[in-house]
Amino acid sequence: MAQDIANKEALLINFKNDTLTTVSRGTLRNVAKALGFSETQAVHFALARLRSEALSSDSEDYPPLTKAQLSAIRERQPKRKGRVLSTLLK
Repeated sequence: MAQDIANKEALLINFKNDTLTTVSRGTLRNVAKALGFSETQAVHFALARLRSEALSSDSEDYPPLTKAQLSAIRERQPKRKGRVLSTLLK
């Protein structure tokens, strides 16, 4: 039972008017209703999405190849050997 209490840490949220970095209680209600969640579930969902975005490892993502890089790769790829026999395709 003591473990259940330790896992249920509370956080007081003071709502403000809607701005770029704050959310009003009315907006939370509307988001929860739109998602079919309770207000608590909506807050957890939003924080989980923020966690994924803010704490994701950018080192694993590679930037897109430039046209020059793509061209260099295509020039160096192995050439196909042999030929297609039309009798195999019929």
